[in-house]
Amino acid sequence: MGRTTIGVIVDNGCLARWQADALRTLTSDHDFIVYNCLNSRPGKRRLRHALYYLLNLGTVRNAQTRRGPMPSDIRPVATVDFESAHDGSWQSLPDFLIDRIRADQPKVLVKFGMGLLTVPPETDLRTPILSYHHGDPSAFRGRPAGFYELLTGAERMGQVIQTLSNELDAGAIAAFAETRIHRHSYRATLVEAYRASPLLLRTAIAAATSGNVTELPRGKAYRLPGNGLVTRFCLKLFGNLIRRFWYGAFVEKKWQVAEAVAPDLSSLGQAGAFPLPDRWSTVPTPRGYTFIADPFYHPEQGILIEGLATATGHGEILHLSDGTVNRLLGGTDHWSYPATLTVGDEHFILPEQAEAGGVELFRLADVGAQKVADFRVAGSPRLIDPTLLDHDGIFYLFGNRLEEGGGVLRLWTSHKIIGPYEEHPCSPVRISPAGGRMGGLVMADGPALIRVGQDYGGAYGDGVILFAIERLTPTDYRERQIGSLRFDDVRGPHTINIRDGRVLFDFYRDRVSPLAGLRRLRSRLARG
Repeated sequence: MGRTTIGVIVDNGCLARWQADALRTLTSDHDFIVYNCLNSRPGKRRLRHALYYLLNLGTVRNAQTRRGPMPSDIRPVATVDFESAHDGSWQSLPDFLIDRIRADQPKVLVKFGMGLLTVPPETDLRTPILSYHHGDPSAFRGRPAGFYELLTGAERMGQVIQTLSNELDAGAIAAFAETRIHRHSYRATLVEAYRASPLLLRTAIAAATSGNVTELPRGKAYRLPGNGLVTRFCLKLFGNLIRRFWYGAFVEKKWQVAEAVAPDLSSLGQAGAFPLPDRWSTVPTPRGYTFIADPFYHPEQGILIEGLATATGHGEILHLSDGTVNRLLGGTDHWSYPATLTVGDEHFILPEQAEAGGVELFRLADVGAQKVADFRVAGSPRLIDPTLLDHDGIFYLFGNRLEEGGGVLRLWTSHKIIGPYEEHPCSPVRISPAGGRMGGLVMADGPALIRVGQDYGGAYGDGVILFAIERLTPTDYRERQIGSLRFDDVRGPHTINIRDGRVLFDFYRDRVSPLAGLRRLRSRLARG
């Protein structure tokens, strides 16, 4: 296939770091024509917004949004300078530039510069203009990014690329994602949002050029906050920070594992379908371990779990069967999430050990777990909660790169269980704290496949979301949310697996302990 040309609108030849990263996702098969506006100017600053501008200095202005000259590794095939016309807060493209864009025939224009842009009539310019909006426009239109989400207690922050229209944040949606709200930190919320933004651009271009865009309801349009609202905002974040510190110092999660009779998969995510706690059979925590979590059925007998060793603060992979405890993996590194897969008469586990290094596959044997030396994944990524699926003769690997966090779910494929695994063309397949991290094996309900994803928009480990995989091939992936599961009397589940009419899951209770903070600190120091 040939290379695709897109146009990029910038101001004075500059890009923010996240914008440059977005273009880098396209450099292998796209050429760029830069349309460089020379006379964009900042809006007027008013005294009633003074506290917001002060807040802005350490939050909105961060490593992701810092602007600089276009990096040398992004080489446009042409650059066209122009000056725009101004009409109050709005700018417009000059006629000569519209003529030049028509002659250049870029597939899309990506707006990384200028302010409010008047979109030319379609009779003058048919090329779609794509614009980022950091917020879900069905609830939070306008600006500033993330501010009102934090103020109103939203669980997630939307990220969209829309086709630009002449109404504020009301264009058709070409790509959509969500990132986590950090209730104690505006800066952390924005950094995570802008870090995920580059992953949307390729999807948005494909959607805009094919006409596969979506209309969303239009939410309230917000404006820059006044000084009183900023004061209220800062007090709320300070209160959240104090609560976070108190929780970290004096509260710890007491994880447990239980088993029960499984409801039908078709009703698993529906209210009232899951067995009540008085019908749970709780697995005793082995001596020498602070808690147990991440339960999977052993392919032959018993269960596999993560046990947090009291002596070291490291997670270890344990096999519990008939009252015996066998440590399969553990020691100096932290191990968790022992996801399993059976191929023929061989059984494998693919545990998480992302803090130690790249993902590794192990063969279950009579004497424990033996590393599969020739297992390969392109780039040797450090994966969070890696999960294998064998479907129609193809092996699929779900997981999150450690550096991207738990909200960006990627997918790899291979014709052999040992690999090499190459990234799927639809990867990442979900970007959201709501289901963007695996919470157990992919389950089969007849011919249907059900994916379990963790829901940590609020408290970590407090619930899962279920997705029906509607399309899964080496070149295509599509899923839709079909339900969710969250307990009432305890927190969870965090990981859930079903086999032979039984359901295995974990849950936790918050427990006050004066040593909670010391244990957290020791665990972090032990992990380096």
